[in-house]
Amino acid sequence: MNKGDVMSKIAFFDIDGTLYGFNGKEHTIPKSTQLSLKKFRENGNLAFICTGRPMRFIYQIFGEDMFDGYISANGTHIVYKGECIFNKTIDINTLKELIKSFDELGIRSSFAGPYNGYSYKMKSEETEQYNSQFNETDYLITKWKIEDVSANTIDIFYKDKIQLNECKDYFKDSLIFNPHGPHMSADVSFKDFDKSDGIKYVVKTLNIPIEDTIAFGDGHNDITMLKTVNTGIAMGNAVEELKNIASYVTESIFDDGLYKAMVAYGFIDK
Repeated sequence: MNKGDVMSKIAFFDIDGTLYGFNGKEHTIPKSTQLSLKKFRENGNLAFICTGRPMRFIYQIFGEDMFDGYISANGTHIVYKGECIFNKTIDINTLKELIKSFDELGIRSSFAGPYNGYSYKMKSEETEQYNSQFNETDYLITKWKIEDVSANTIDIFYKDKIQLNECKDYFKDSLIFNPHGPHMSADVSFKDFDKSDGIKYVVKTLNIPIEDTIAFGDGHNDITMLKTVNTGIAMGNAVEELKNIASYVTESIFDDGLYKAMVAYGFIDK
């Protein structure tokens, strides 16, 4: 691929465990990942984040110049060239049903919007930990009325894996849970609209053929994303279910996995 070529590829990148992670000392973006993104875009391609995270977190970690666009909140909020081009919020009746079900299951939650979230029965330490990810003002609003909630997605908090499995079984027809390791929390996406739908919206809006699409991921909520694109790449640290459906399994995030996959496919020069 030469720098003079017309833009021919668009790539979608998960954040946690793919672009950004804990290296044993700090949460960071590997330098090889930053280099590969720079080269990929310089070669005339588009790079989009595709994550369960909200826009406020994305801008805080990556700024506004590292990517061409952002699919946040598991496909439900999309920004391109600095403008929101799609925003699907959870309707009030669904919110009420979720709260009722979470109460039955003993689940605590937050309803996440692009720049603020709404905590529900979260423990004070959970609220503090959640807010600690954000600079300046708190992300979570603790006192709110349901009619004022403008949220795209959900995070849940549970006491143990047994409770998480009960929750998964309860919502097996409607929700996908992506656990955050030992933190006893998970982000949640809706089965009827997830990261893959966000990708489909972007490629249709930008008139890009699906055969020119790539995705990188590591979690359960990346499965439909990798199935949707032409080339689905799983990180070496990915869950087995994702590796099983991937076009290619690369090295782990801190073993230059993203960079090595880009080189292997000829998307960038070594």
